[in-house]
Amino acid sequence: MHTRAARYILLFLFLTSIGSTAYLFWKSESDAAALTTLAAGFDRAIRSTERSLLDIRAAQRSYVAAGQGGDFWAARVAQSVENVRAALVPLRAEAVSAQAKTSFDEILSTLDDFVRIDKRAVEYVRKDQRLLASDVIFADGLELTDAALTSLENGRVAEGRARADAVDTAQRRGVFAIVAGAASAVLAVLLLLPRAAAAPRPAVPASVEQTLPLRAPAEARLSRDKEVKVDLAVVEEPPLPATVGLPAMVDVPPEPAPAMAAAETDTDFAGVASLCVDLARVMDTRALPSLLDRTASVLDASGIILWIADPDGRELNAIFAQGYPQQLVNRLGTIPRDAENATAAAFRTSLLQTVMADSISPGAIAAPLVTAGGCVGVMAAEVRHDAERQEMKLAAATIVAAQLATLVGPPAARNQSKAGAAGA
Repeated sequence: MHTRAARYILLFLFLTSIGSTAYLFWKSESDAAALTTLAAGFDRAIRSTERSLLDIRAAQRSYVAAGQGGDFWAARVAQSVENVRAALVPLRAEAVSAQAKTSFDEILSTLDDFVRIDKRAVEYVRKDQRLLASDVIFADGLELTDAALTSLENGRVAEGRARADAVDTAQRRGVFAIVAGAASAVLAVLLLLPRAAAAPRPAVPASVEQTLPLRAPAEARLSRDKEVKVDLAVVEEPPLPATVGLPAMVDVPPEPAPAMAAAETDTDFAGVASLCVDLARVMDTRALPSLLDRTASVLDASGIILWIADPDGRELNAIFAQGYPQQLVNRLGTIPRDAENATAAAFRTSLLQTVMADSISPGAIAAPLVTAGGCVGVMAAEVRHDAERQEMKLAAATIVAAQLATLVGPPAARNQSKAGAAGA
């Protein structure tokens, strides 16, 4: 990604991504604003229909009011019913919620029933049977108008909820577009960053190049140590003939890094991250043996023992062991706090301790389990291949021990539990 053509392509993709992000954000905001406006208009239409239903109820009650003409109010009720029907048709067509559509259908059905009982009330009024008309108006008419108003409110609530969800969805699309654009921009910038210049090769005089035999790079690396020994062996030999033409000083290529530095890069931190995630999900101690087995694989350990302090913090007890026979674990016993070994030292100091390998014993790592209340135990691992000397392995052990500490709990909590049990 450091050629000029590749950088131009990345720049083009970066600008395209920024433009697409801006367009998608503008589109989502425009959609959200339009949906909000439509929702407000729909709500106003619902409120207007509600007032029309209340007018129908009031006008029908005027049939039996003293000094009022029944024919005038009957015509007004009929006109108001037609107005409500005409308002409900576009409302039902514009509704996005199925529940709102059902509510509007219920209102139309209720209006049909209302028209039938209204005709009866008008006939009673014309025959001057106002008592029977009052029974119809204040019983059946009131019940039907209440049902219509309830259905209208249910439709308004359902439609408002559906339209609010649509607005939230449009706004979330805008946020997603911004996040995606930012991620692509960061990636493009990282790819466009100039890489570090390669270290220049040491200059070798032409006279030396003419006298040294040609050799493949791999063969030269394999035999470099041998050539250096030969050079040291002939330091005190008589000077070379003048025809060789060696200069007074020759730059010597640097020696390769120790093999252990390369081994440190083999630490599987992706495995460490996955292990910590699984440790955070532990709900039952039966899952610990398999997780300790994965811990041993990450740390290149032949065995791991979890030492947990007693409530008073005076000694450590082995509660889990992985990679050792059960007979050996049963004979471990306890470790006093002031014992002269790496496990006790890690517990006392809350610092990671190591034991270097020798010709007889393997190396070991003792990582303290530290919580907010102090050190609650130690994870002791018997490691191989000089892992106790590798900083990456020590860092991985510290990370895993910190996650294991969350499964144990601070000493204060254990003391309170013990005091509560004794009081009970």
